[in-house]
Amino acid sequence: MGICSRLKINKTMDDIDAKDECVLGRSLVKKNTMSDNNRLAALRSTDLLDSAAEERFDRLTRLASRALGTEMALVSLIDSDRQWFKSRHGLRAQETRRDLAFCDHTIRDVGVMVVPDAKKDTRFHENALVTGDPNIAFYAGAPLITRDGYALGTLCVLDTKPREDFSEEDKQILYDIAQTVMLEIEAHTQEQIIDDLNLVNQELQHRMGNMYAHVSSLVSLMERNASDSKDFAKRLRKRISTLAQTQALIASQRYENARFQDIVENTMSPFVSDDASSRIRFAGDSNLLISPRGAFTVTLMINELASNATKHGALSRHDGKIDIFWSNTDRLNFSWKESFDRTNQSTPSRKGFGTQILTRIVPLDLQGSSRMNFAENGLEYILEANLARLIS
Repeated sequence: MGICSRLKINKTMDDIDAKDECVLGRSLVKKNTMSDNNRLAALRSTDLLDSAAEERFDRLTRLASRALGTEMALVSLIDSDRQWFKSRHGLRAQETRRDLAFCDHTIRDVGVMVVPDAKKDTRFHENALVTGDPNIAFYAGAPLITRDGYALGTLCVLDTKPREDFSEEDKQILYDIAQTVMLEIEAHTQEQIIDDLNLVNQELQHRMGNMYAHVSSLVSLMERNASDSKDFAKRLRKRISTLAQTQALIASQRYENARFQDIVENTMSPFVSDDASSRIRFAGDSNLLISPRGAFTVTLMINELASNATKHGALSRHDGKIDIFWSNTDRLNFSWKESFDRTNQSTPSRKGFGTQILTRIVPLDLQGSSRMNFAENGLEYILEANLARLIS
């Protein structure tokens, strides 16, 4: 199989120019259509630039030099203004200017390039690398092409003597070794992706562990207060559904801090009809950010307050109003005030699970205190908490 048939570059037929030819390993890719910015982004994503020498690449440059009988062999990566050698055999320099690089011509042609005698080639006869150290006379290079079609650099072989006998078989050998170099580069990139995914997985395990701990605590406490299994299952489903909404909100923030007000509004949304929304007012720092962990505790608190308001309080009346206020310095001061007529309504005496959430679980988790005041014109829930528990 020839070089042309073996080059695999992800380009559509629209990218192919009818005038392009497949000569000396040149692929059917329109010249100069490659965006250098995208190419540089692909190169830098490998994290190979300025990295330490690696035997897996050095082994391949030694092989290329010996197999093709040249003094030098390089894995050259073409940066914005330089060519940097990931591996070099027979050459002392670590890098050269890009405008002197033979390899820069190779990546632009996207094919195997051979220069039999650099001193006779008008492109290179005045090049400092030809007229001075390392006195290049012969050059052959094969591009290192990603699966997306970006040429990162080359595998090249060089000599200080001209060479007219670099055969088609030699070009094929150079191409084959270049493909092997590319496999090593892609393997390196894949290892990086796996490492990154492992870090993400560890972080998700930590965050999901926190959520499961909250749910586990809920189940334990609700089980003690449930009158029957159907009641327990109904209440558990409702609270897990609310926590899931908060989880979705946090996920939309890439698991970073979320706004306190967004958590409150998101948690209340299932309880608020269109006509009731105008009777709910917010007042507080709209930029207050809280951690995913703090968001779950606030969700439990708001869910319970909104549930009670829907059953017995302001949201069960057409004229009921709710004022939600918070302020923060080193402490969080939060108040939920419902205004409605409670003249004929008795003060609840039963301390069920909902009351435990508001008066025990939330204050304990946030290292604070709370109180609930009932009056003829409504009720007020007040929480004072350690702000550090909400934001960390």
